Amino acid sequence: MIKKKVVILTGLSGAGRSTALKIFEDLGYDAVDNLPSSLISLLLDKELKGFIAIGIDVRSRDFNGRKIAKFIIRNKKNMNIELVFLDCDTNILIDRYKESRRPHPLKLDIPIADTIKQERLWLEPLKKVADHKFDTSALTIPNLGKILNSYFSTNENLKLNLRILSFGYKYGVPREADIMIDMRFIKNPFYIKNLKNLTGKDEKVIQYIESQKPFIEFFKEFLSLQKKTLPMFFNEGKKFLTIAFGCTGGIHRSVMTADKFYENIISRDFKAFVEHRDLKK
Repeated sequence: MIKKKVVILTGLSGAGRSTALKIFEDLGYDAVDNLPSSLISLLLDKELKGFIAIGIDVRSRDFNGRKIAKFIIRNKKNMNIELVFLDCDTNILIDRYKESRRPHPLKLDIPIADTIKQERLWLEPLKKVADHKFDTSALTIPNLGKILNSYFSTNENLKLNLRILSFGYKYGVPREADIMIDMRFIKNPFYIKNLKNLTGKDEKVIQYIESQKPFIEFFKEFLSLQKKTLPMFFNEGKKFLTIAFGCTGGIHRSVMTADKFYENIISRDFKAFVEHRDLKK
């Protein structure tokens, strides 16, 4: 049994650090937020046991990214520390601040885009040494919870967690994907008059895609390969895996394939959930 496990959580303001800390609390961690940098070593030097999550950001008193990064590198093994960095696209962050009608917490007297740029520079030393980097740009809170649970659960009876994602290439590729499959080799339902305004969840679209020989051959081989290799990932220490299926707009082919893969891959060996990133755009 682990005597002490420490997760240090940092990242850009607005990327979800406070939300993530609450998730850690739900997982059974003792969570401490905005701990001054000088107190981190004092806290961790104590003979504490159990699971501890510490939130820090550039607003923390005496924040120094380089010093904190050196401390983590120096004590990673003996204190069992893992560093988590939450990242997010700048435009998404700006939209979040507009929607919440709140100013950026740094309150620098410069445009918000420049404030975020400055914050990135201050946090860069920590991002470089982070054990886990999660981009929350397209993540919902429930899915962030599933990801953190798969990596940091206090339950010893873990399974491989699969995030099955559909996306549209026109909106950019998901940087967090471990396996990315381009479904644009399949004929596009978008160009069929009675299918154009439907999605990959509609039966007519499903039948159209499943009737194509290239899809039938691809899916059979891909499913067989993943059933063989996914347990190997877990045996090598992989707890969470993102498999992403892409098509042009993320509405027809990728959505249908992601759903079909989910239906066929569920087993007692791993858990899975589906996310359609661009379906509602």
